[in-house]
Amino acid sequence: MKIKFLPGVLLTWISLLLLPVVVQAADLPQQAQLQFVDSYGLPVSMDFVQKGNQYRINTQINVIFYQMQFVSAGTVNGSGLNPLSYVDSRFGKPYAQAHFTEQGVDYGKISEAGKHMVVNGPVYDMFALGWQLGFNHGNLPANTYLTNGKKVYPLDTVRSLGNTQLVINGQQIDISQYSISRGDDVVEYAFAPQFGNVPVRISYMDNGKVYTLQLKGGQIDGKAI
Repeated sequence: MKIKFLPGVLLTWISLLLLPVVVQAADLPQQAQLQFVDSYGLPVSMDFVQKGNQYRINTQINVIFYQMQFVSAGTVNGSGLNPLSYVDSRFGKPYAQAHFTEQGVDYGKISEAGKHMVVNGPVYDMFALGWQLGFNHGNLPANTYLTNGKKVYPLDTVRSLGNTQLVINGQQIDISQYSISRGDDVVEYAFAPQFGNVPVRISYMDNGKVYTLQLKGGQIDGKAI
């Protein structure tokens, strides 16, 4: 028996086959309190809060001789985070900052004259980028930029480093790893699907030093990791 396709049905079927595959974004938590340890054994806290269509990421290293705070804020939409500001503070005083608009990014050290850069894509700070990358399963928009408040870097394509396992708070979990070239160095992220793809490891370079933050525990929407 021959199967006949009506022209309209056949055209619709072919069109559906040609549609691009869309990667469904994960759900961001309403609140997460994550505890990391850095390369030097110092405790690092990262608090993520989503309220309405606003988000705030507050990352702190707070010991007597080493106090740093990184605050990212912006809005949340269907495809993830839309950063509006980023402030890097040292010992309670702003050290560098960036503000994002449709016209570009204004950035620089507080002690120096501010700079402006016109961009043709979204700009993220180190920590917002981690949440955005995990939220979209390792995918970023085209022409993505990264800033540390002092400089703005165009990012290359995200490269998957495959999956491995990591011990977090006594339990062995699966993680997915990614790297992105930023200028002359590389930023690496790892995410745990078991925990909704929150960042579990971040590795980056600043002032010639490599810093790695690794998750040790915390809570996501009130549930302990």
